[in-house]
Amino acid sequence: MEKKNEVFGKRLKELRDRKGLSQEKMSEALGISRARYSHYENNHVEPDIELIRKIANYHKVDSDYILGITDIPSREENAEIEKILNDPQTELMFNDWKNMSEEERKEAIEMIKYIKFKNKRGD
Repeated sequence: MEKKNEVFGKRLKELRDRKGLSQEKMSEALGISRARYSHYENNHVEPDIELIRKIANYHKVDSDYILGITDIPSREENAEIEKILNDPQTELMFNDWKNMSEEERKEAIEMIKYIKFKNKRGD
């Protein structure tokens, strides 16, 4: 398992890469030097809380994601997952799923695929 500060640098780089930014452009957006930003990405130093907030806001992710506390980038995504997981029908499906044989699971997946296919055709 990665240490939190190792996750931090990795996530900084991933977020920067998603936007197609160089370290220079990212550091300019944050108002810090490129060298300082590089130290954060390479896990040589950790930023203060205010800079973590600034990074999270810039990338529109939760600071918990950047810090490695969660693997879900934003509260909205987390709320949607919670809503799905707390749905009684989802609970029913997963409770049944764990008691199914491998063959029953394959059949259930095929049924779901068929329903999705049928709905796309408009039947």
